[in-house]
Amino acid sequence: MEIENRVIWNKNFGYIIMGQTLSVLANSVMKFALSLYILDLTKSAALFGTLLAVSIIPTIILSPIGGVLADNFNKKNMMVIMDGLYACIAILVYLAVVSRANIAVVAMCLLLMSVVSAFETPIVQSSMPLLFKEDNLLKANSVVNQIQLFANFVGPILAGFLYSLVKIEWIFIICFILFFGAACIECFIKIPILIVKFENGAIATVIKDLKESWMFIRKEEPAIIKIIILLGAISFFISGLLFVGIPYIIRIVLGLNSQYLGINQGLISLAGIGGAIMVGVFSKKLNMKNSYLIVGLSSLLVLLMGVIFMINMPDTVTFVLFTLTIMLLQALFTLFSIFVVSNIQANTPVQLVGKVMSYVTTLSLCAQPLSQAVYGLLFDIFSNSVYILFLFTGFVMLLVSYFSKNSFENFNQ
Repeated sequence: MEIENRVIWNKNFGYIIMGQTLSVLANSVMKFALSLYILDLTKSAALFGTLLAVSIIPTIILSPIGGVLADNFNKKNMMVIMDGLYACIAILVYLAVVSRANIAVVAMCLLLMSVVSAFETPIVQSSMPLLFKEDNLLKANSVVNQIQLFANFVGPILAGFLYSLVKIEWIFIICFILFFGAACIECFIKIPILIVKFENGAIATVIKDLKESWMFIRKEEPAIIKIIILLGAISFFISGLLFVGIPYIIRIVLGLNSQYLGINQGLISLAGIGGAIMVGVFSKKLNMKNSYLIVGLSSLLVLLMGVIFMINMPDTVTFVLFTLTIMLLQALFTLFSIFVVSNIQANTPVQLVGKVMSYVTTLSLCAQPLSQAVYGLLFDIFSNSVYILFLFTGFVMLLVSYFSKNSFENFNQ
């Protein structure tokens, strides 16, 4: 199978898009429903944040291994297996909720989802360079991100309404059907297979591949390390602030129901689609040297959110302004993420893409567990003055943007 040179839309890419749509939609619905379920059970931002933090640890630990598997095994088969495992987890969650299992069992299901995610993400990321040449790679990544964000747009809204209309266990049955459908569609995908010989056994090959990809980052693209550190800093200050903050603020601080949270999450994903579209619009104007400005502009939006919560307004007005500001923030972060990831992919040999991207994912996510635990505690402490957290985070992010300028200037395009 030849790499696509001129067009990105074809039957094969269509199968990838359909499979990703169903898989991401099911993932979005299930995680959102579980988040609501946990928050309603605990009523605590600290415990909620701690559970989110713990659930992401497997992704951080296992992503490098996932990258090795993505580069060394049949990517189509791996996609099918991952969605099959997601379907099994949906059944486990269903049984846990029906049996009224304690919060530890639900947390275990979140951990299992994190394990599968560690292997799934590098597979999708490493497939694109095998299907498209550099000219179309950015466009293909943009399309995949738009579809994923569209699924994330529909998912929370659907989950929010279902959560208030039907028993929660039925939501997980729907997720099982979607995951199973994704696995069936992915059986028809055709992705070039890189022939890999396990000369000294699979374990020795894993270790060798991880060393090889790390040496590539250190010696040939050392700027990637600086970018990873930057992504880690952004992850620390933003993930806890938003992942823990949004549900807590809407459900507990503002006292609004699950439908408001579903609308908020859906609109945020819709804004992400806008950010993905912006990639195509600004692709010729954007370059790595000026991309730090996106981080700076994002910092100003975080400061604006602090101002919104300083002003005494009706809860629904605060919700609208808060949501609109986050939508702009999401659009910028999506633009930034696609652009940075595409540049790293384009500068990495195809046989190393999965492993290099898994390093990027792993190291940049390392800050998330601590962030979610810390911000969970801080939201409990500053529940009556959440604007302090937004103002503090906004100012810190401005400093991060300023000091990151040199990192982007030294990256080869």
